[in-house]
Amino acid sequence: MKISERVVLKFPKELVDKPTISTLVRKYDIEFNILQAQVLPQKEGLMVVVFTGEENIVKQVLKDLKNQNVVLQRLKQDIVKDDRICTHCGVCIGLCPTNAFYYDQSTRKVLFDYEKCITCMLCVKGCMVRAIKIKF
Repeated sequence: MKISERVVLKFPKELVDKPTISTLVRKYDIEFNILQAQVLPQKEGLMVVVFTGEENIVKQVLKDLKNQNVVLQRLKQDIVKDDRICTHCGVCIGLCPTNAFYYDQSTRKVLFDYEKCITCMLCVKGCMVRAIKIKF
């Protein structure tokens, strides 16, 4: 069964300059999408990644990362938008670094594309009416 797993990866400084992800992609032929990354030479690296593939392959990739001392945290927090409360003011559109929030001209409403969301939570902090929340 094909699954997608959203994961925060914290790389030790010894691995930051190594091709860790590309090696796993070649080894397991797995799809991945980097949602967010902060990688600096000689410091720890942080990436938010979505791995997509057969469940056993995704589990093996995560196991390999752990064996390389990469700290893994599955993203259990999801951003949700409550359309009953939303005033469609558009503040979230300006805050969102991935354009997960956008304005629909035909309905004149702010829409949310979960697949683009990296759970940075800028929208949660910026929503004046608290229509955007974290779902645990």
